[in-house]
Amino acid sequence: MGSGTGSACPSSPARMNLYSLAIGITGSLLQILLLWRGWRCGLFSRFPLFYSYIAYVLSGSTLAFLIFQIHPSYYLGFYWRFFLVLLLVEFGVLLEISDHMFDPYPAIRRLGRFLAGCVCGIFSFYIVSALMQPRSLSVTTLDLFKRVSITKAAVIIVLLAIARYYRLPVGKNVAGLMVGFSVYLGINIVNFALAETFGRAVYGSMFAVVGPLSFTVCLLIWTIKVWRYEPVLQEAGRVTGAAHKVSEPVIYQIDRLNQTLTRVLRR
Repeated sequence: MGSGTGSACPSSPARMNLYSLAIGITGSLLQILLLWRGWRCGLFSRFPLFYSYIAYVLSGSTLAFLIFQIHPSYYLGFYWRFFLVLLLVEFGVLLEISDHMFDPYPAIRRLGRFLAGCVCGIFSFYIVSALMQPRSLSVTTLDLFKRVSITKAAVIIVLLAIARYYRLPVGKNVAGLMVGFSVYLGINIVNFALAETFGRAVYGSMFAVVGPLSFTVCLLIWTIKVWRYEPVLQEAGRVTGAAHKVSEPVIYQIDRLNQTLTRVLRR
């Protein structure tokens, strides 16, 4: 039993490292595939914030890997700077989603950005409060990352609620961005919470695997859903019967709101 336990202990970290390497390679390949497909199909101009985010992640993670191989002592410093900027860059994906949801209505699109900013502003107090509590640096950091992820999830929920209330059509591409990002944020929230609760000794190895895995799953969803550009079809005019009686005034109200906001913004 002693020899069996001794032989199992070294193999477990090695297996975890192998999983991490496989997940990292898969994620990088999916990012390259996304960028290649976006360039080939001319999607950079349609989703500039989204593809800028993918390019930042790919270039940053590649540079981090090279630094780890050449100058390991500089790796942690570079990685945490890269990760902190990444937390901010991810808000660009939310703006991309908001812009495309309200794309037919330019004035309301600005309102969507404003509402997303308001949600972030409100939750900023929730985020900053994580720094006010007397805890260890590692616990405070994990709680901070968790709260940032919760804030982003709240923005998605608000955008979904607005789209549902006004019956705005959400295309396949935008829906894919929302689903992939929601999966990524949901797993990260749970991952940060578990790491915060159980600590590095118990959950550290799993934490290092689950985080990259969540992003790889997100990339896979994005690759499938954004592989081909599918414009949003305005379906309100094709609805008949009772449903048409309900949908038409809603669209009329949205158009009127868009015109009103346009006049106000031009003053």
